[in-house]
Amino acid sequence: MRLIPDDPFPEVGSPYTTCASADGRWIAVSCQASGRGGLGRIVVYRASDLALWDQIMLEQGVEGLAFHPAVSVLAVGTEDGDEFDRRGGLHLYEPETRRRTDVAVAEAGVTALRWRDARRLEVTFARPVLDFEDLGRETYTRSVAECDDWHDVTADTLAALVSGPRKPVDVDWSAVKGPDIDHPRRYLADVAAQQGRAWTRRRGAEVVELLRDGRILAAPYGEVLLECWSPEGTLLWSVPVPDDRWQRSGCRLYVTPDEESVWITVLEGDSGDRRTLLRRFALADGEQLAELRLDFPVAIARRTDGAWVARDSRELFPGPRWPPYESVVLTPSGRQLATLALGESDSSYDFPVRRSPHLLFLYGVGGGEVPTEILQKWVVRADPEGIERLFPFAWDDSLGPHLIGGPAVYVDDEAGPGLIHTCTARDGTHLVRRAYPSGAVIWAHRFDARVPGVDAHAGLVHAVTGAGACELLTLRATEGTEVRRRPLTLGGHTYTPTSLSTGPNGDLVIGTAEGRLISMQSDGRE
Repeated sequence: MRLIPDDPFPEVGSPYTTCASADGRWIAVSCQASGRGGLGRIVVYRASDLALWDQIMLEQGVEGLAFHPAVSVLAVGTEDGDEFDRRGGLHLYEPETRRRTDVAVAEAGVTALRWRDARRLEVTFARPVLDFEDLGRETYTRSVAECDDWHDVTADTLAALVSGPRKPVDVDWSAVKGPDIDHPRRYLADVAAQQGRAWTRRRGAEVVELLRDGRILAAPYGEVLLECWSPEGTLLWSVPVPDDRWQRSGCRLYVTPDEESVWITVLEGDSGDRRTLLRRFALADGEQLAELRLDFPVAIARRTDGAWVARDSRELFPGPRWPPYESVVLTPSGRQLATLALGESDSSYDFPVRRSPHLLFLYGVGGGEVPTEILQKWVVRADPEGIERLFPFAWDDSLGPHLIGGPAVYVDDEAGPGLIHTCTARDGTHLVRRAYPSGAVIWAHRFDARVPGVDAHAGLVHAVTGAGACELLTLRATEGTEVRRRPLTLGGHTYTPTSLSTGPNGDLVIGTAEGRLISMQSDGRE
């Protein structure tokens, strides 16, 4: 496995706070890129070579970091809750020994920390004001923990230190926080530059495509609309997101069959009235070739002969108060062939099928007062004659009414034509092979983690599991037996996958929440 790009701090993703030890040996970064929701993660690096030293995983969001002014002891404040309830924690961490001391704080979050001197740690607490006519306000109190030696402090001692009197305060955030916290990206870039290296923040790679010549396309969620990387990991070209603040990447790709160009969605407008610009770029150099404008947020479906569909995904908040737009069938060049009435949809209808000779969708059956998300979903095939129902998405009543679609791949092997798809139900996420077009279940696996990427090559199915597992699973396509299971761990960090694509020779590329691409050769070599 190999990381692309190969730059410093690959585990960070989006940094929130940075802090350096007084002796200059350690750098601590609080960040969010592991798919853990609002839970906390701190990455500790050796300053001498920027190598990963340790990771601190916490059950609450990180609010403050502060290294002791003389010794290598890191204080961490955490917080969790809402406008009605709050709780927090105070944690001490010693990088040299990796020793950690944790203390829970009831009814308040630890919202800021500051060392007044070598003996005194100032702790600021936040509590919500329970005023139903003016929710969201907070009150702040402060206490000062004093200790002659902050090394090897026990949990009981630390709990006693923070249980003292708390005085009400008005918080001056500029004094509490400090310069590194306000500019974490600049700080990390400067630290990397001092060692002759480059670093920029990278957002999660929502979609990846491995082209026939080994080049990699990635659509990250953030400052870049589209990237193209060489097989060796060199950035060949990139397209920035539009300057218009009301436009952002929709992270949906369609690569034309000749691999000369790619279409990508650019969402326009606000979340309650969102439209789409479909933009076409040349894969040789990233030059824009064409643009189509549609009056709805687009999800893309495709088939192997080149026909593709821009569907009204209905991904709006609050939900749309108008009927669904007809979906548009397009040629690779963007010429409209037809329209399709694919009915109600939302994010639970997402069903991107790779390598399919048919245009396949999830379609909601029912109506009346039934919410869109729990309409009975069917797998349907679209062609010039219209929509043909193939089989119910659910294969067992125990799955429950609210089923969520996900990535899929079409296969045709000695077991016959089949559709291998994911389905998230109330008991977890399933990876299922269904006979095509009958829908009979050939095999099924259940996972506690989400499955954000599926593809197939030469009789093998590859799937990646998200937060909580973070593995690459390889199965035999015909019977679903496990060939290998591999954690996505490189350099001591387990990356959280967001997408997956297989090349014609069996190579793999995996997009990650950390913004890195994991490239794997078909023979498993590094």
